[in-house]
Amino acid sequence: MSRGADAERRVTNRLREALPPPFAVYENVRWTAIPVPGRPALDGEADLVIAHPERGLLVIETKSGCPSRDRRGRWFLGPVELRESPFKQAEDNRHELVRALAALPDWTPGSRPRAGHAVALPDADLASLPSGHVLLGPDADRRIVLDAQALETAASTRAWVDAAFDFYLGDGSHGDVLGEAGMRRVADYLAPVVELHRLVRGRIMDDAPTLVAATRQQLFVLGQTKSARRVEIVGPAGSGKSMLAAEKARRLAAEGYRTLLACFNQPLATALSRELAEPAAAAEQAGGGLVVATFHRLAEVLAVRAGIIGPHGPRVPDGWFAALPGALGQAIERLPGERFHAIVIDEGQDFDAEWLLLLEQLLHDPDQGVLWVFHDPGQAVRGPDVVGQLGLPLRLTLYENLRNPGSVAALASRFYRGDEMVVAYRDGEADDREAAGSNRCRVVVAGPGRETVEAVRRELHRLLHVEHVRSWDVAVLSGGSAARSEVWARRRFGNAVLWNGSIRDDGSSRGLAPEDVPDEPPDDGVVRFETVRRFKGLERPVIILCELPTEGDRLDELLYSALTRPTTELVVVAPPALAARLSRP
Repeated sequence: MSRGADAERRVTNRLREALPPPFAVYENVRWTAIPVPGRPALDGEADLVIAHPERGLLVIETKSGCPSRDRRGRWFLGPVELRESPFKQAEDNRHELVRALAALPDWTPGSRPRAGHAVALPDADLASLPSGHVLLGPDADRRIVLDAQALETAASTRAWVDAAFDFYLGDGSHGDVLGEAGMRRVADYLAPVVELHRLVRGRIMDDAPTLVAATRQQLFVLGQTKSARRVEIVGPAGSGKSMLAAEKARRLAAEGYRTLLACFNQPLATALSRELAEPAAAAEQAGGGLVVATFHRLAEVLAVRAGIIGPHGPRVPDGWFAALPGALGQAIERLPGERFHAIVIDEGQDFDAEWLLLLEQLLHDPDQGVLWVFHDPGQAVRGPDVVGQLGLPLRLTLYENLRNPGSVAALASRFYRGDEMVVAYRDGEADDREAAGSNRCRVVVAGPGRETVEAVRRELHRLLHVEHVRSWDVAVLSGGSAARSEVWARRRFGNAVLWNGSIRDDGSSRGLAPEDVPDEPPDDGVVRFETVRRFKGLERPVIILCELPTEGDRLDELLYSALTRPTTELVVVAPPALAARLSRP
């Protein structure tokens, strides 16, 4: 442990010992300030924050060693000059924390909590100052310095805390009390507790968990990087990127940011919209906002609003989609009021470089606005992943595939073409069937056309009637387009009926916006049908893959994305050449 970290730990431990409830002590906290027009965004961090329902907040900066100050007001730790006075640093962070709390959507309007600041010097004694020195400087009163002598006992530490609060409170006329409600808001802001839920409701009860606990990496992404504004998160399929993107967008909106959550696929946008419907409504009511949209849907809405294009019916012709980025660029210029404080992008590997730059321009401050991009080069089926061209200053990597059973993860990893090492989180799970050597991957050899259709029929019958799997726990994914799928054209397989609310009987798109897609029918033999490309970012307990290509550009990326969709069991109906490749050890 470094000397600085050891000093912070000693101060924290003593304060926790000295301050029982209703005091609360928060260590190593960071926050992101919402940009204010005309001034730069000032993010904050504090070594310690003490909160009390009546006395308010005390923001503490800790410095190890014995600091010194010269006649010019410069501060030093040994021979090293500090960038600024620790008292100024603590004061600035106090002001920024008060502003950040007051800007929360659920904070009492017009209320600003009582607050003060202090500096902890656990390795120094104020008694060592020459006789008569009552100040360390005009901004450094002794009463706001927690020194080694004050830290000697819990009682002396408590006495110092009371004196520091008294120094700021005076007659009590400055600032508002927190009360129990304010203490809860402070706790939620500085130390939130998060549970990440899967986006798909269906689960097979004896296999897939209903909750996914955040891994240490995910907690780091959401917690320790809270004040990071421009972040690139790369991770394999099943690492929880979409869950993290949704949670990050929800938290930003809850803090008063007007937030955009953008992705490429309409089915994923629909799932995210429904997952975040309640938080989005709450954010809008509180004056913030949370918009969930595909890139093309966002471009269309803004271009129509700007009068660049007229409302369009079917949104399927290639020319229509190709024209939307240019239309969005014009709309951005015409609609200066359509800006966001924060943008979160999921499926970033599917975004063209032009699209990413256009989204940056939608930020109130393209240079300091919050921009988080989640992506996986291994699933870049449209073309090379260009997220790196943004030059985001912080890059974090998720390594664990949390979604797939060990045997499925092992098969998928053979087609992974990303640069990172992937760890199969469930490879050693305590599952009787896995432990007994059961393979969750079933490869069925079938030629194209009629043989594939018949193989899909047999597998649906086995799953629904022999294995007693509920139909809503199954999805059939085609490796080609819906318009060319013979499986979709067949539609009915005994009592099982394929369903997709976004496409017509001929496989063409209905041109529905994500929020307009109808809900899936109740379970009565209805099975979800999708294409592999449109199902990226989503999952089902059981996946049947069919009509997969055997050659073509970026084939491995397509296969990797397809193979990583199930949480419980994978069935691949494949022609002989591909089946042989899949079955090879």
